Amino acid sequence: MNTDTLFSIPFAEPAVFLSRPNRFLLLAETASGETVEVHVPDPGRLKELLYERNNLLIIPAGGENSPRRTKWSLIAAEDSTGWILVNTSFHRTIATSLFSGLHSPLPFAHKLQAEVRSPSGKSRFDFLLNDEIWVEVKGCTLKIGKEALFPDAPTTRGLKHLEELTELALQGKEAAVVFLVFVRDVDHFTANRKTDPAFASALDKAIPAGVKVYPVQLSFDGIDIEYRGLLNHL
Repeated sequence: MNTDTLFSIPFAEPAVFLSRPNRFLLLAETASGETVEVHVPDPGRLKELLYERNNLLIIPAGGENSPRRTKWSLIAAEDSTGWILVNTSFHRTIATSLFSGLHSPLPFAHKLQAEVRSPSGKSRFDFLLNDEIWVEVKGCTLKIGKEALFPDAPTTRGLKHLEELTELALQGKEAAVVFLVFVRDVDHFTANRKTDPAFASALDKAIPAGVKVYPVQLSFDGIDIEYRGLLNHL
């Protein structure tokens, strides 16, 4: 495997977007012309990606006996630069591969614990790295011009995590937030102040408190997710 490849999804199937009845459900047309219900793991707006007849990639969800109503899950949608991964359920796997490989922005992961309750007990963080670095991972799928922006919809959960990471940093603990940036043709990352001023303000406070911010740019060609580098954060 290429050392830049963090994860592969070799079994996605093409479809086109028809409509989105609610945040977690869309209707798509498969290559055979069948209309299917597709689970949307990302609750964001995604309006730049989910519009009528836009190209999608979907995967079967569970087996024939699965109790799920939706038998498909959304993987990616297409923009002018190619495929944009929008399935948040893969974030942990991608981040685990990143932190355990050559391109980690954090110290090499000798020990990586997932879904660890914070010292205060108020929330869970995505990872505790080497028993000392508290890490939260977010996915970025929005771009405007040359800017990659997070979030694309107000996130109370993201705000809560960021505020608690700031508390940990002020207590002298190591804390970091890693943004997995799936959009391309951008030259920097920034908080989406217009859409979520509270999150942007919290990020402004987190950085001087000692929280490290790492916008990691990735690409997805429909099969492989590859590391592309660290973006500047403005």
